[in-house]
Amino acid sequence: MKRIILSHLLACQPRPNGPPRAMDAKTRLVALLASITACFLLASPAQAALLGRDLSGAAVAGSSDRAVFLYDTDLNITWLRDANASATAGNTNDPYNQGFGGFMNWGAANTWANTLTVGAFSGWRLPAEVNRDAACTYQSNFSEPNLGQTSEDYNCTGGEMGHLWYTELGNTAGSVISNTGNFQNLTRLSYFSGAAYPYLLTSTEYADPFPAAWSFLMRIGYKSFDDQNDELLAMAVRNGDVLTDGDAGTVPEPQSLLLTLLGLTGLGLVRRRRSI
Repeated sequence: MKRIILSHLLACQPRPNGPPRAMDAKTRLVALLASITACFLLASPAQAALLGRDLSGAAVAGSSDRAVFLYDTDLNITWLRDANASATAGNTNDPYNQGFGGFMNWGAANTWANTLTVGAFSGWRLPAEVNRDAACTYQSNFSEPNLGQTSEDYNCTGGEMGHLWYTELGNTAGSVISNTGNFQNLTRLSYFSGAAYPYLLTSTEYADPFPAAWSFLMRIGYKSFDDQNDELLAMAVRNGDVLTDGDAGTVPEPQSLLLTLLGLTGLGLVRRRRSI
């Protein structure tokens, strides 16, 4: 990032079209501040980010010990930073002998998320998923009556977990997850979404028809579906930003604060120069 900003600063340096004019130190400083501000904007386009929020909803670094929530600026949703908060809260269910708890069937996972309150914040749910996701590698077409099309496999970014895995964390389809960001207890196992699989599976591939729910395998970024009676892990997410939903008030992000300080400094120098 430093190299990018430096290259923009060098590229944005004014090039004289005629004989150079004498500039005193104050004028040069004002010009430099204006150049830095403009180039910083060029070097920092609007993009998705995961911003830290503490228990009261105030802005903190995502890596801070105080960070409890991570706000996705792209989707305008807030993740609970602890990706296995159910286990942290005391759910010791470990049917697969993984060495940690937190496993629930789909109904229990929905109930857990929907009744969760963290600090003063409620309104939690399981991550959203879309049935027809054009980004997915595989688009399935069922031949059975009343069964239409679904989207699954890799590169599914339409759902919230897929967007997190690929877009926010920058992991690569099919490769073992290499970046968990500032999340805590994010495992490589499967997590339930809050969306039911749209069809009751009745083909010969499945001996016993069962209702399923969309799930996401964190290990390799694979969107699939699982029996609603299976026991998987669950992440909690809510709409909006706890920064604006709570009582913490709006705290400027570091980038906005820097630009504000640069602008105020330049304005102060200009006013001082005019008064001389």
